[in-house]
Amino acid sequence: MKGKVLVTFVLLIILGAAVVVGVTYGFNNIPEFKQLFSASTAETIGNVGPESEETLARRGEFTAKISMWIFIFITILQMAALWIGYAVISNIRNGKGDPEFKLKNLENAEVFFDIPLYFGLFGTVSAFLVMTFSPQSSRLIAYSSTLIGIIFSLVLRITLQYPLRRSLMREQYEQNKDADK
Repeated sequence: MKGKVLVTFVLLIILGAAVVVGVTYGFNNIPEFKQLFSASTAETIGNVGPESEETLARRGEFTAKISMWIFIFITILQMAALWIGYAVISNIRNGKGDPEFKLKNLENAEVFFDIPLYFGLFGTVSAFLVMTFSPQSSRLIAYSSTLIGIIFSLVLRITLQYPLRRSLMREQYEQNKDADK
């Protein structure tokens, strides 16, 4: 059991690193991707060369980078929340105890299935902080963090929580049926 959780944790780290590398690469090399985090381009407001002073373009570039890193941070938080939910479910599934005890543990673990939603809300609030500098990127952060939170919460509930609850209820029913005989 601990081996499976460790493997998923390592996969989370690898996936997180892939998100950082992928988003950073896209930001630095794909103008269309970079525009997701910035309302304007250097062509429309001036160059961002090392010789330029504190220009509107430089501030826009700085804001876009901050937005990108907030996006990366929130995405990695969401993936960590998914992993935490998986680890909690694994511990309950493989733990000791009868089905009734495990069902109570599962009920007690409800908060872990809502963590992605809370992180999505955190991303939305963070986007409001960015909104004064870059309305376009703040919308990207707000919508994507909320969407990822909803999707990850559903994945936890539908693919992990529901099947475990169902099997524990079936196991509990079988035990009660055998006890009645």
